[in-house]
Amino acid sequence: MKKVLIIAPKYMGYMEKVADELRKNNNILVTDIHIPEYKYSTLSLKVKNFFLKKIGEDLKFEYRKKYIKKVIGNENFDTILIVRPDMLSFKNLEQLKSRTPLLKTYFFDGINHYRRKLKTIKYFNEIYSFEPGDCEKYGFKPITNFIYEENDINSENKKLKYCVFNISSYDKKRFPVLLKISSILRDQRKDFKIIVKTNKKVNTYNLIEIIKEPMSFKDIKLILMETICMLDLGQIRKHRGLTFRVFEAMGFHKKLITNNPDIVNYDFYDPQNILIIDENNINIPDSFLYSSYNPIPKKVFEKYTLNTWVKTVFKEVYTNK
Repeated sequence: MKKVLIIAPKYMGYMEKVADELRKNNNILVTDIHIPEYKYSTLSLKVKNFFLKKIGEDLKFEYRKKYIKKVIGNENFDTILIVRPDMLSFKNLEQLKSRTPLLKTYFFDGINHYRRKLKTIKYFNEIYSFEPGDCEKYGFKPITNFIYEENDINSENKKLKYCVFNISSYDKKRFPVLLKISSILRDQRKDFKIIVKTNKKVNTYNLIEIIKEPMSFKDIKLILMETICMLDLGQIRKHRGLTFRVFEAMGFHKKLITNNPDIVNYDFYDPQNILIIDENNINIPDSFLYSSYNPIPKKVFEKYTLNTWVKTVFKEVYTNK
């Protein structure tokens, strides 16, 4: 039996989907670690850590190392996949590398977003990235995000409540665009639901719903089932890779509005399903929203499923049983 370890931050619910997919194979034993957020017990610790970071140390590194050690003990693995390796100390990465012949990572954010990732690449046997530019520059293995849940295209949507739906974390450059789109939709008297996760105090002008905790996949699914079109606003100033919003839309056979022009380079692109907008001149025509969805060919669709992603990234545990 092959043993796989997955390490990701607690908020990375997508990696739980990966672990569950691996477990469908009886020849693979999966340990998945989702590290909770570190919380300072006192203000003095927070101040202390501010200065520790100046010399390359971090109390959070020690916390995460102990958390991982508690789960895995002295166990070794055939493959270890780490998401966000920049959140671990170099010593911790060295220790994990000694536990496996194949240490891998997946970057679902561009290198420019978390620059410390550059200092971690020397520890890995394989590095996968969703960002085409980083793959070209650093030689990473290109792979997109994935469709983590599928809905039968023939299932009936009894109630389509919203024209447009978006859920994202707060970004100071993206938030004004979300407000602009919300305002346009409101003026057109269209129903929409735009949700932003943040602890900041922001003025939403009663256009955007603010949440402080991540929304469950189940709740996202319920809204998506009632929606005509998914809105994707990637941080294209930082990266051009496709966000999970794109693959949620694909999985549920929903139309997509996106600000990412690179989407035309993918084989599933269809202008009947996907509208590319200019943030400075936003136009969402009714002819796009209310025309029928054009099903993606099965062979193309399957390239982006969770099953295909898992069998690509963990190919060795499938081919060498």
